[in-house]
Amino acid sequence: MVRRLAIVAGLVLVTGCSIREALSGHQDVVATAAGQELTVERVAAMIAPAKSVPLRRDVVDRVAELWVDYQLLAQAVAGGDSLLDSATIMAASWPMVMQALANGYHDSVVARNKPSAAQVDSAFNGSDYRFVRHILVSTRSDTSSAGKAARRRQAQAYLDQVRRGTDFAQLASRVTDDPGSKPNGGGYFMGRGVMVKPFEDEAFALTPGGLSTAPVETPFGYHILYRPPLAEVRDSFTAHLEEILLTRTDSMFLDSITNRTGVSVRGRAPQIVKTAASNLRASKGRSRTVATWRGGRLTEGELATWLQAYPMQTRAQIERAPDSTLVEFVKSIARNEQIIDAARERNIGLSQAQRDTLRMSYREELTAMLAGMGVSAESLAADSSVRGASRTDVAARRVDAYFTAITNTPGARQYFEVPPFLGDLLRERGSWQINSAGVDRALERARTLRGPEGPPAGSMTQPPQGLQRAPGGPPVGNQPAPQTPGRPQ
Repeated sequence: MVRRLAIVAGLVLVTGCSIREALSGHQDVVATAAGQELTVERVAAMIAPAKSVPLRRDVVDRVAELWVDYQLLAQAVAGGDSLLDSATIMAASWPMVMQALANGYHDSVVARNKPSAAQVDSAFNGSDYRFVRHILVSTRSDTSSAGKAARRRQAQAYLDQVRRGTDFAQLASRVTDDPGSKPNGGGYFMGRGVMVKPFEDEAFALTPGGLSTAPVETPFGYHILYRPPLAEVRDSFTAHLEEILLTRTDSMFLDSITNRTGVSVRGRAPQIVKTAASNLRASKGRSRTVATWRGGRLTEGELATWLQAYPMQTRAQIERAPDSTLVEFVKSIARNEQIIDAARERNIGLSQAQRDTLRMSYREELTAMLAGMGVSAESLAADSSVRGASRTDVAARRVDAYFTAITNTPGARQYFEVPPFLGDLLRERGSWQINSAGVDRALERARTLRGPEGPPAGSMTQPPQGLQRAPGGPPVGNQPAPQTPGRPQ
């Protein structure tokens, strides 16, 4: 945890330095972590030669943050912590855990609304949806009249084959010019207004088992259509109908959460979102109210936690987003909080299969990261036994070597970032500090070492290629929309 200066009553005599220096710690140290120090000279020597690294305060802050995470991770391993206990895995995998809880709650409310056999029969025989198979003999806008006539004759030949008993789906899979439906035997599930009008008119005019009486011309070419009876396509038709009903119910479910509870976003919320996006760690410790609803509220700290689960690119876009967009974003986060609360009230948890998946994903990422940094338990043990050094010292040297490589020689080593929620856990368990005055001095020293010639544009605030992030993603409560059946091509 951060060691903070306690101001107590009494007289403090300061000799040889300013009050500001006395209160801000060692001026030659940028950061400390787990007993290790990152000095001003070390930081300046690392970033000054790297011409692609802009000399800005936020860059030096980012360097210090990365170094703290690396040292805490390495020293935890050196101290015998496998970081593979269940509590660590669940905390480090927070985005995936939240998504699993949300999905569990969503499924308990929505997924029960599956169509009955009677509903499937009614929808199949109704006037809103059709499942048809078609064969397309394509034409182009510049196809001549003679060419079109030849293509129409080809379509008629296919129609004649079907009339003589050829299986329509098998024939479509071989000859249709529509790549979208070819793997499905020419099949399309469609609603009103999806296909071009001549195609739609023919599809909705056919009775079950019906076949086009003649090729149907559209801007895409000539089609022959067949409407299979329900017995032939019940499974496929039911699956498509389920998607439609699920999408409708899902939308109503998400809207009802917001409407039912009356989410109210505070007027300062957009500015708070921007503040949180620019400094997550500071915002996570604040309790300012961002939004309220009946029975609950969203604080700045909770908002920052959700923001941390989003990619860095998303947080960068927030600064430029209009207030109206940020208000809707806050509402979506408030909805996430309500969904998670509801899931917990229903005692919805992770299944053993979900836990096993999380553990496997986390273990694979952690193993790759420790090996890439050179601080795996096996590596530290082997090096310490050969050199006679402690694992702590070996871990510190390995971090320094890795940190120098990724800073000075981009691409020489694969770049890894400690997953943010694992980083939070390591900081809670370990001792660390970033010295603001030391950051300022490192920046000044780096500028002196580099000289007057400015670096090209760029930023270490965006990680280099190869970044390994925490598993999973944050968008809780947003279910993927089913694909709309495409037009015949």
